[in-house]
Amino acid sequence: MESPPPAEPAAGRSGLLRSTGVVGGMTLISRVLGLVRDVVFARIFGAGIGMDAFFVANKIPNMLRRFFAEGAFAQAFVPVFTDYRTTRGEAETRALADAVTGVLSLVLFVVTLIGVLAAPVLVFLVAPGFTQDGA
Repeated sequence: MESPPPAEPAAGRSGLLRSTGVVGGMTLISRVLGLVRDVVFARIFGAGIGMDAFFVANKIPNMLRRFFAEGAFAQAFVPVFTDYRTTRGEAETRALADAVTGVLSLVLFVVTLIGVLAAPVLVFLVAPGFTQDGA
């Protein structure tokens, strides 16, 4: 007589589907809210140099967030942090979190400083049609 297969894989798939649905749903909500934001801003401020400047100023940090924050760091850090939580003590896990927070704060400060100093170059690269006289 064979025993039935364990139910864990099905439960795992169900949890994965639910998590995928939550992430997908939240992404959809985020996109819809972004569209609403753009429509409201366009309605209130209209099309013009001020609105263009806002979109460029918003695009630069979003581009950096996409490059650095969405994926690579999370994919590298979460497994290490999870390993620390399961195999090491609370103190070592806290020390890891503190060290990573400190390093990321320093990196963020340096990137921000470079961004402020290189703003004209960044704006030229992101929005090459902009000119100083606004024409």
